[in-house]
Amino acid sequence: MAILHYTESGQGEPLILLHSGGMSGAEWTPQIPLFARNFRVVVPDHPGHGRSPMVAERLTVADMGRAVLDLMDELELPVAHLVGSSLGGAVALWLTLYHPHRVSKLVLYRIGYRKDVETHAGTRDMADPAYWRGVGMHKWLSDIHRPQGGPDAWEEVIGRVSEALEPATTDHSHDLEVLDRITQPTLLVVGDRDPVAPLDQILEMFGAIPQCGLWVMPYATHVTATGTWRAKSFALEVTRFLQRQK
Repeated sequence: MAILHYTESGQGEPLILLHSGGMSGAEWTPQIPLFARNFRVVVPDHPGHGRSPMVAERLTVADMGRAVLDLMDELELPVAHLVGSSLGGAVALWLTLYHPHRVSKLVLYRIGYRKDVETHAGTRDMADPAYWRGVGMHKWLSDIHRPQGGPDAWEEVIGRVSEALEPATTDHSHDLEVLDRITQPTLLVVGDRDPVAPLDQILEMFGAIPQCGLWVMPYATHVTATGTWRAKSFALEVTRFLQRQK
């Protein structure tokens, strides 16, 4: 039985939206009705996020990927499109590399193919509760992660994300050469000023993945405004990509 809490809406080809670390499926709220016009949209909470229980001592990308597979099995989805944001993109990439027969098309949003000291610095900064208090999102995080253990549980959740992406131990650490094995049509989406998913690493991926498109958002860091004024354009471009016949 799958452990992940999820929501489902729409009809059509299955589309699984995988949220970023420290968030929940609620990250996709602006996008869900737009995607649901064309797809059967499944939006899970990762383990230890939102309403999904934390069942291991530590968070790993592989465990998150296996949880998605269990959910797909429960929903009788042999294959689905994957759209992954940040940590969710790491999960989507893991699924594509290790279970390629379950992935139809792939969208990697705000994620590279490996973590190093430089890119982890931004992740580590976002594991500090003061960061989220400073941008005024701590109350929202407290609300969505209350099922993890109360109003302060969100602080532990964001800490798990940094640990899962620690360069010395993370399983989000792929060689550039293995990306050549990806046969699925793939779209990379990134901000041109993102320190967590730097453009030079994304360009390496663009050159390595055989069927690959690239969308670089101008004047955007790891925060790209795809939940606000870019929401419609994000859904439109991703939908166009997923519906491409070639």
